[in-house]
Amino acid sequence: MVKIWKVLNRRLQSGKKRISGRSFGTISIRHRGGALKRKYRFIEYFRQKWLNIWIYTLRIEYDPNRTAFIALCCSIKYGIYFYILAPHKLQLGSLIQTSMSNIKNIGDSSKLESIPEGIFLNSLELFKNSGSKLSRAAGTGSIIIKQFNKKYSLVKLSSKEHRLVSKDCFATMGSVSNLNHKLEKKLKASDTRNKGFRPTVRGIAMNPVDHPHGGRTNGGITCRTYSGKIGLNKSTRRKNRFSNSLIIIGQRKQKLIEKKK
Repeated sequence: MVKIWKVLNRRLQSGKKRISGRSFGTISIRHRGGALKRKYRFIEYFRQKWLNIWIYTLRIEYDPNRTAFIALCCSIKYGIYFYILAPHKLQLGSLIQTSMSNIKNIGDSSKLESIPEGIFLNSLELFKNSGSKLSRAAGTGSIIIKQFNKKYSLVKLSSKEHRLVSKDCFATMGSVSNLNHKLEKKLKASDTRNKGFRPTVRGIAMNPVDHPHGGRTNGGITCRTYSGKIGLNKSTRRKNRFSNSLIIIGQRKQKLIEKKK
């Protein structure tokens, strides 16, 4: 059973201050505040530190700070405890490792160049030695479509985006745990409030001073955000980002291709 356990070592957690969407007193993110108290668990996103060291899985826990489950692990050689994101079907008592080759079990970590095509991956690095950035939410996973060249691998992300990732980046075998997270139903309003989300008010129900849609004057204006920016059909991504050259097929284009099929 997945539940909240007492932490074995205090170094694995710390108190978490509730900011409630404020930045020096001003609201930077709306509809935030009022969450329950929680403690932050430190997750090991740099698996290459444990290269060629066997790791024992002690238990799988619930983490209130993320949608996926986490696994408490212990290195057999040094006896150090740490948390990792629990892959789907990771068994208690299983041995996992970080290796440059010959990865076989779910939870093993290695470079993309030594991982065969068609296998689900999680905790994928975006750049070399950057730590896990991609495929960390519950039920997500990336797939290596093709070893593109000597430098890059073509990876399909859970958002259906096709992207080139360096072969020196590390990834973990298996998709992320808690696949049924998308099927969870909120039975009462406090389920959302306890997670730190406050109610959302429609712009048209506000006064003109509070929102561009306010005053109940329908029509005559395009859909806009509360700050006056265009809200629909406008890209917010910067055009001159370095990573744009690594995206082969974007999310929108891939979804249009699948609709035509």
